[in-house]
Amino acid sequence: MQIPEHVLHFIWRFRLFRQFGLVCRNGERVEVVHPGNYNTDAGPDFLFAHLRINGQDWYGHIEIHVQSSDWDLHGHDKNKSYNAVILHVVWEGDKDCYLEDGALLMSLGMKELVEKSVLNKIYRLLQNNHWLPCSYGLNNVAEYQKIHVLNRMGIERLEARYETILGLLKLYRGDWERVCLSLMAGAFGMKVNRQVFMDLSEILSLKLIQKMKGNSETVQAIFFDQAGFLKSYRGEDPYLLKLVDRYSYLQRIHSLNEISGFQWKFMRMRPFNFPTLKLAQLAAMYCKFSSWFSLVVGALSLDELKECLRELEVPQFWETHFHFEKETSSHSTAITEQSFHLLAINSFIPLLFAYGKYVGDQNYMDRAISWLESLKAENNSVSRRYKRYGLTLYNALETQAVLHMRSTYCDPKLCLECGIALAIIKRD
Repeated sequence: MQIPEHVLHFIWRFRLFRQFGLVCRNGERVEVVHPGNYNTDAGPDFLFAHLRINGQDWYGHIEIHVQSSDWDLHGHDKNKSYNAVILHVVWEGDKDCYLEDGALLMSLGMKELVEKSVLNKIYRLLQNNHWLPCSYGLNNVAEYQKIHVLNRMGIERLEARYETILGLLKLYRGDWERVCLSLMAGAFGMKVNRQVFMDLSEILSLKLIQKMKGNSETVQAIFFDQAGFLKSYRGEDPYLLKLVDRYSYLQRIHSLNEISGFQWKFMRMRPFNFPTLKLAQLAAMYCKFSSWFSLVVGALSLDELKECLRELEVPQFWETHFHFEKETSSHSTAITEQSFHLLAINSFIPLLFAYGKYVGDQNYMDRAISWLESLKAENNSVSRRYKRYGLTLYNALETQAVLHMRSTYCDPKLCLECGIALAIIKRD
């Protein structure tokens, strides 16, 4: 049976082979004290391993190949950085291999050390085309193991968002306030209008908005006209006409830019999610408070931020409108509990975590994680399917975890990198 190299990595990493009586190709007796740290970057596959060879302790790196000849094929015999390799782990040893300095490389064949039942379990998982390949064994995984994997995946998702936020920080030349605006705008846009909201946040004159804090009509005018909504307005509503007039003056003085109003999407959306109402709420946030970044990093709990949102005053016009052109029955313009959860999960929490990681303060990161744990589990199509197959989700950290698991591990079939797969394979 031919075995892919990544499967061999998995077997070595988690010691899924016979541990005793190991003998190298040249007759040396080997004991694996520590298999090394898995290396996904350039260089040997496992770093800083600890072996005991003929009773003597050895420390160095491990390189893994399916065939011994792959050592020469990959040019390791001519690469000085591989001179610290102390063991060549192969599925089949077909030849002797040498380091760049001419020393014989000890080689350990794995083919006879791995039980057939272990390989069968691995291939059953990897060859399963089910939506969730591990679904057949998920109910048999211990609850503590599932929780451990979910916690890891939730933090990995925050780490991935940190990389995205670093990109925004570079775009805005280190301005955390603009990063905060971009994240909040994206959260208000949700899936349908997320990119348009973020495009708008990039051109918004934040300094002018902060300068006009407290002047609701001026701030609303900046948001709506830079969003392209008022450019062609021909109605007679006094509130909207005042916004057009205010922006006309500001545009001449400050040379403000707009995006096209045709980019915004309304089709098949609930009226409470229309971008016009969401934009009015976002503008109201900046009418009341000039620095949301300072509020987020300074808050000790999500309740503090929720209290700030309760103080917002969305213009009365929006109490009878979801769109500019059509009047409706009276409704609330307050940010709902569900909207607050989306805002927290997609802006406040990743922002706080990223700032903590950026400045090297674990307290901020821990606070962000605790905020995520304090929010109730999200109800979406992905979380519902994981629940159906035996994964209980108690809070937003865990529902965010399964979103990360789905996109990063399940969809690309990286099952062997997930702790749940290991638990299923190791189970008798």
